[in-house]
Amino acid sequence: MEFNEALEIIHHVVGGSSKNEYDGIIVKRLETSNTLGGGRTTNQTHIAISGEQMNMFPYLRADGYFECEYDNRDEQLKKYFITRIPLYLYKENTNYLGADNLENIYDGNESVCVNASIVRSRRKAQSDQVQLSLKTIDDESFVEFRKNLHTGDYLVLLKHKESLEYDCIGVKATDETQGDYHLSKLNNKFYKLPTNTKVDIKKLIEINDSEITDKKYTLQQLGTILKDMYDNAEDKMRVASIHIFGIKYGKNILEKNFRAPDIIKESGLNDSYSTELQKALNIYRCLNKNTYGISILGENDKIMSSDLGSAKRKTGAENILLYGVPGAGKSHIIKTKYCADERYIERVVFHPDYTYSDFVGQILPRVEKTENGDKLKYVFTPGPFTKMLKKAVNDPINYYYLIIEELNRGNSPAIFGEIFQLLDRKDDEEEFSTEEIGESEYGIANYDVAYEVYGNENHFVKIPSNMFILATMNTADQNVFTLDTAFQRRWNMKQIENNFDSANHSKSIIAGTELSWGAFATVINDLVVDINLDMASSEDKRLGAYFAKKKELEVTRFPEKVLKYLWDDAFKMDKVAIFRDEYKSLEDVITAYENSTTDKLATVLRLDIYNKMIAKMQMDKKEGLDN
Repeated sequence: MEFNEALEIIHHVVGGSSKNEYDGIIVKRLETSNTLGGGRTTNQTHIAISGEQMNMFPYLRADGYFECEYDNRDEQLKKYFITRIPLYLYKENTNYLGADNLENIYDGNESVCVNASIVRSRRKAQSDQVQLSLKTIDDESFVEFRKNLHTGDYLVLLKHKESLEYDCIGVKATDETQGDYHLSKLNNKFYKLPTNTKVDIKKLIEINDSEITDKKYTLQQLGTILKDMYDNAEDKMRVASIHIFGIKYGKNILEKNFRAPDIIKESGLNDSYSTELQKALNIYRCLNKNTYGISILGENDKIMSSDLGSAKRKTGAENILLYGVPGAGKSHIIKTKYCADERYIERVVFHPDYTYSDFVGQILPRVEKTENGDKLKYVFTPGPFTKMLKKAVNDPINYYYLIIEELNRGNSPAIFGEIFQLLDRKDDEEEFSTEEIGESEYGIANYDVAYEVYGNENHFVKIPSNMFILATMNTADQNVFTLDTAFQRRWNMKQIENNFDSANHSKSIIAGTELSWGAFATVINDLVVDINLDMASSEDKRLGAYFAKKKELEVTRFPEKVLKYLWDDAFKMDKVAIFRDEYKSLEDVITAYENSTTDKLATVLRLDIYNKMIAKMQMDKKEGLDN
């Protein structure tokens, strides 16, 4: 079932219409142990989320709990880090569930944002699970909401598109079916769209401030808050407390068109203080519009350059080349080990037509408006390298990452040009100071780049110590453009292990067959090496753990994605090594595969090869039970 089909079921069963866009869906039928009502037989109070549904949530991990044998884990580290996620509850839904404490949760609003806890837990001889909700840590409103959910009811969580926020909805067991739409069809499944969610830790830490900004206060509530702030202020700071109140709650007050005298009246303070509150609201307007060069800082605001002059630059950046078979997870390693924050990343893909001008920059015509009309100018337009260089130079307290995908699919020495000289970095094996480790050992003269980055065309250009260059290369493509030794030695080469155990979908069954992806690919890879022993770089033709993603194991996608590669590339010199000899063309193989009413891979593969895959799968299952 596709994402939109799942969302359609939810819309029909849940009812109502939401203005929110979503990119993730999970539905969980609650067991007794997942509820907080009566009739419980266990002490468990969390909601256990397992299998693919765990991917709906981010979690924090400690190696002493995860990266060790189960019996050696430090159980105290399990909850040493706890992720708190924002959930939106809706008054209409809570009322439908039969709650009698709505005002305690919603305080006059139609919705409320609460925090719930996420902890990832290990289990002996079983897969991990995510524990959603810890009673002692969650917001009290969420705990109250959960008390209205009972055994057999459904919890629906909808992730906001490209945002770490969720809508949380309860559905009674008796209402899971509406006409032809059955919520149970979605139970324990995870549906997602191919989006990117950027998680800003700073924003999460400051969630209390965002609650103040976003919450819609009544006039009476604002009056009470102001009175509390005034009464609790020091004697000489009471007028200042009114100013702080006006700036802090300015957005709420102005959006509601509340008047300063009315708020002062509700607070019970002297009427004369309305003048002071109005001053504060005027200051808020100026700050919000940055009228005088002073603004209210947002989450994406940069550090002012005046603060950077004395900042200590980060050091130790390198040129790192990640290489391995196609689909081994090279780009995934960059995202998980180095950086996933797009503010600090510039990503390019090399290809045969990519040039030095594309990479570094070039002179291009630009029309600029002047007092005398439009004027054509020729100006330097920076490429990805120069853009990233400028960011790294101007922000010493953060690491920056220039990511080059498919390094050897372009003519890399020609693309780098004289930038090649900058790849020699200072390291701790030479007599360089600690502050220099990672910067270019030699500088180059490039007037356009120097003026763009430093504002001085005579400045020598160097890669700073806080700028990484990360590149990926498929070894199967090594004959596209050869990387000479002089170029390669300037990179820290790291081979990415083709590890099927680390792939979440390794044990997923290929649709229409009895084989798992991991067992199939492992046997294929052994054959690639065995059959091509006398050929150079035979291992380059192996299947990577992520060569086929989980959705590509479906009947309509697997033959075009995987079988075509095996026929046209990996076994093009000896197709009968794995395919039955009655198939004379790729078209025959794909047609037979798609039309087979029995095991589809058994239909197209040689019997001895298929049996090896079955044996591999059985051995993997046995080892899993033994462990």
